[in-house]
Amino acid sequence: MNDAPAGALLPDRAARVGGLLARTLLLCGAAILFAMLALTCVDVAGRYLLNAPVNGKTEITRFMMAGLIACTLPVVSVTGEQITVDLLDRFFRARAAAIQELVIDLIACFALAVLANWVLFRAARLLKRGYVSDFLSLPLYPVAYFIGAMVFLSALALACKLVVDAYYVAHPEARPERRASAIAG
Repeated sequence: MNDAPAGALLPDRAARVGGLLARTLLLCGAAILFAMLALTCVDVAGRYLLNAPVNGKTEITRFMMAGLIACTLPVVSVTGEQITVDLLDRFFRARAAAIQELVIDLIACFALAVLANWVLFRAARLLKRGYVSDFLSLPLYPVAYFIGAMVFLSALALACKLVVDAYYVAHPEARPERRASAIAG
């Protein structure tokens, strides 16, 4: 039996579900990155050893780069791994810092929802007008829909994080310390 109060389990449950989703998205991102590496190796080997480069490699790489960025956006958004300027963070007490994080996440959630709506609108336009890539004539709308879905997922993940942020505003003593950047340490 867990001795923690029922309200304290909310952040733990959200963290477990979010962690599973984050690992899945990061695994997809890693697979895309590996595919980019393999494509580049095959292209270089074909270009210099066989005098036969991979046709459309640049376009394929662009599609994969879009997929890589889109896959990692929800994870970066919800874990706070994006680049931030925290010059004044040390001057905030726990409750003020929790309120600040709540407000920032609320603004980011709204911005991502608006961006997702716009990207999905553009994807529908790409589908309707039949836009394709320049060299390989690949349709552009699937990538645009995927990006729109991942941006929407980022907004949804931040909306879930807002519940945790609100919990920490009410219980600032339960809020974990913000860890230093992995680059700094």
